[in-house]
Amino acid sequence: MPTKVVIIGGSVGGVSTAVALRKAGCDVTVLERAASIIATTGAGLGLDPKTCAALTRLGLRDIFEECSQPIPIEEYRWIDHATKSAISLIKNDKHLHRSMHWSDLHRLLIKALPQGAVNFSHKVALLQQSESGVTVTAETPNGEKKYHGDIVIAADGVGSFARKQLVPGDERRYAGMVAWRGVCDGNAHPELLAELKADFETLGNGIIFDIADRCMNLIYMIPGNRINWLWYRDAPEPKLGSHSVTIRPNTEDMQKLYTDAENTWTPAFVKLIKTSKAPFMNVIYDKDPITQWVFGRVALMGEAAHPTTPHGSRSTNMSIQDADCLGRCFEAQPHDPVAALHKYAEERIPQTTKEVLFSRHVGEVRQGHWFDPVKFDWPSQTPEIKSLLLNGKQTEPDYKKCATELLGNVQTIGKGQSVLATDREQ
Repeated sequence: MPTKVVIIGGSVGGVSTAVALRKAGCDVTVLERAASIIATTGAGLGLDPKTCAALTRLGLRDIFEECSQPIPIEEYRWIDHATKSAISLIKNDKHLHRSMHWSDLHRLLIKALPQGAVNFSHKVALLQQSESGVTVTAETPNGEKKYHGDIVIAADGVGSFARKQLVPGDERRYAGMVAWRGVCDGNAHPELLAELKADFETLGNGIIFDIADRCMNLIYMIPGNRINWLWYRDAPEPKLGSHSVTIRPNTEDMQKLYTDAENTWTPAFVKLIKTSKAPFMNVIYDKDPITQWVFGRVALMGEAAHPTTPHGSRSTNMSIQDADCLGRCFEAQPHDPVAALHKYAEERIPQTTKEVLFSRHVGEVRQGHWFDPVKFDWPSQTPEIKSLLLNGKQTEPDYKKCATELLGNVQTIGKGQSVLATDREQ
């Protein structure tokens, strides 16, 4: 008899886990609280080489490559506040990532599953474990439904219902900033695209980060000649009215965004923000890493296991790599699912702990939280210091310690543990 697996959460982490476990011979059911797939939801994302290799192992290489494009260059620039012009700081031509739209990846993964494997409008309300399995009770439009599995994988995000039950008192940490995001159709706005390529010279081949006073933006192309952008801004913690950490802005919010953009960024980037349809805001949270992901027959994965800030482009990458690891562990131990869960946690917890803390710390540096960004002269720093502080690709064993020493007598606000940047997945 195949192992029966119930997965809570049908986002990228949940459905990639479903694909991996089906490949390992499991009988998989996914429960998703949303009513349906929204085709235009989300924005762009960058997938690293290990994630691309994981998708290849899942049998999705050809389809994945059709829906993505390479972004081999990574560049950081400093924005002169007075002139609103950009000064290049560092450029890396061995980035080796691929870009795509989040919803394209989500649809690709769901299509790899049998019809009906993902059950929408299922809000999990109760988990009950026994020696032989787990029963999941979900609220649906047609009343409560119960699903029984040999094991349960909780892939229900930063606000995970399962994690709240299993890790009492566990609180998320507001990062002190939000991320405004948007996608603009370059085909519909060819003049804007030409202006952007004149400003961001590597656009089309790379991802470009602009650093300003306590904020940072980034821009890159995704398939379909679409321009993906993001703007990290310090802000008081917004009030959230639902499970989601996404906020749809009102007219007043947008007008303030436009005004602040004009006072911060190059004219081309300002025009991009104003031209994009339906920008949205993500409120940024993470959690301190935990040392236990397996609780009897229930295991955490993805953002439920290791909520992270987005600065290291780690969230989706870590989730897919979790799914790949789960699949490999179940293939290795097909008759002992609990042992497979423990092997998965043993492999992934040390790595994701480093990833989460690295992302937290490097985000704080890029955002100017560890020093006065007005007084800190980015252009005058050596290439080694720029590279260390901005992307952490260095040989020093402890990013936080090394960065603090380089910055001098600064007040750091990061309170997490040290992270070994040399061991993190690049």
